[in-house]
Amino acid sequence: MKSFYGHVLIGVLGLMYFCSSGVILPAANVVNPLMLQDASLGLNGTLLGMGFSLFVLFQGLSAPVIGALIARMGARFTMTIGAVVMLAASLCMVFVVTSPAAYFACFGVLASIGAMMAGQLSVQSTVGAWFVARRGVAMTATMFVGASSAFLLPPVIEAIIGATGGSWRGGWYLLIGLSVVMIPVAFFLVKDKPSDVGQLPDGSATVDDMAHQRKTFKVFKNEHSLPFAKAVRTPAFWLISLAATGGFAAYSFASSQGVIHFTTIGLDRALIVAGVSVMGGAGLVGKVVMGSLSDRIEPVRLVSASAFLIAAGTLVAAVASNPAMMYAYYFCTGFGFGAISATFPTAIANYFGASSFSKNLGAGIFITTLIASTLPLIGGTLFDATQSCTTAFFLAAGVVAACAACGLFVQFPSRQSESEEGASVGSLAV
Repeated sequence: MKSFYGHVLIGVLGLMYFCSSGVILPAANVVNPLMLQDASLGLNGTLLGMGFSLFVLFQGLSAPVIGALIARMGARFTMTIGAVVMLAASLCMVFVVTSPAAYFACFGVLASIGAMMAGQLSVQSTVGAWFVARRGVAMTATMFVGASSAFLLPPVIEAIIGATGGSWRGGWYLLIGLSVVMIPVAFFLVKDKPSDVGQLPDGSATVDDMAHQRKTFKVFKNEHSLPFAKAVRTPAFWLISLAATGGFAAYSFASSQGVIHFTTIGLDRALIVAGVSVMGGAGLVGKVVMGSLSDRIEPVRLVSASAFLIAAGTLVAAVASNPAMMYAYYFCTGFGFGAISATFPTAIANYFGASSFSKNLGAGIFITTLIASTLPLIGGTLFDATQSCTTAFFLAAGVVAACAACGLFVQFPSRQSESEEGASVGSLAV
């Protein structure tokens, strides 16, 4: 029997995420605050935060378009182009950025769009197409491989910066190399869907085998996909997306304000960089723990629980006075965001089906990032006004907690015959 390519693809997609979405913000978390020390750039806290806000915003603005591109041209094509865009952005950060405008364009726009095309949206859409019965486990395994870069690479980037004379530009050399690796991997190894290689989702031998597996589902999985136009009209779509927003907002906020905040209260930079690595490592734990549960517990409930944990950690950071409190914050944020990044796409795929998954997920990401993009800018503005990030951390905790509550209100159709499930979800449309 021919081996199931989906198992190989988990490693391939994990590598793509590792080199793109998994590393880009952790790298910027370490590198970009050093740009404040480069007087020639003319940056302040507000402008630095605006760059992060633009990065998150353009991930959201581009997501629906990228989702439609994946649906039309396939993830393989989209990932390849995305890797090229990321390479161009990384080269520009080293050789072109000499002003706030160039920083906004290269980091806030190009790097953002490239990472979304090569990583998050394309990777998660492809996993959703290849796996159904074990979608949660497959998504978790892929995201575990991909997100390990957030744990492994910050110390490497810090070492590269030190080896290149302490310049922030040195940190981007690693991103250039990773982008080069992604191009052939995407072009030659990514397969859009099982039928491209004559296989069925989950490695099922026959259609009857797939039907048997469906009977063992412990969470709701809609086998009758809801069209994109109907999906976005359901309360569930908005509640799931808003619940996940808490994780994305908290992570973008931590990436832009965490190092500044803990530096301001007097903690050593080496300890702070270690905290960023803790956040990455905790993200892996969150993916494994919560992602492995997402085939047994409704994923959106796991999203809410994770967001509440992040809110608690953010409150700790607001009053932090020692390294232990900093590490607690980074652990809660990393664990929660890791869990949400693994369970949010599973929640969307389960509730609305796989046929319009890339469009549905793209629209969901648009909602999450549109809101999340405001926190880095607000945090930077408050820092410039008060020379402190404390108020911004209290505000962020409130936003995350409000988002977490949304996931508690998602209703699920009662178990019915397969022919009725799609109509049951559709009946919830507004």
